[in-house]
Amino acid sequence: MNMFAQGYLIVGAATLILVLLAMLVHYEASFRLRRMLQRNQSLRRRARIMILLGGLFLAHVAEVAFFGIGGWLLISFADTTINGSLGGLEASPELADFLFLSIASYTTVGFSEAYPLGPIRFLFGIESLIGFMLITWTASLSFLEMQHHWQNMEEDK
Repeated sequence: MNMFAQGYLIVGAATLILVLLAMLVHYEASFRLRRMLQRNQSLRRRARIMILLGGLFLAHVAEVAFFGIGGWLLISFADTTINGSLGGLEASPELADFLFLSIASYTTVGFSEAYPLGPIRFLFGIESLIGFMLITWTASLSFLEMQHHWQNMEEDK
């Protein structure tokens, strides 16, 4: 197997693990937050929304961190000719550069001064897809909670 194919195999396996981890974290956060809100009906409406959004925000931060750290590990502890590298930086990429790139990828904002080169592009490309999916999931849960909130406001009138 040539080095190019080996790099894509390594990055592809790491990407699969990170996607599964991100989905698991988001599912668990969503499930536990929703269950907590259902059990605590006495919480004020605003508090319920803030707890839900705050918890899901922290889940997103963790998911972004997983991808950023994963990319950093793939590049920092391997030959860059195998897994790729980051372009556009004057110095060697640091963890903060990977975290910034991860935020840009996850939120589908796009790349700026730092951009992936080689097989690592696959990881950050897939991160955009899963980020979009999980952000949409958060929007759906938020809408459902707000809908419940609005219905209760109508009943209180």
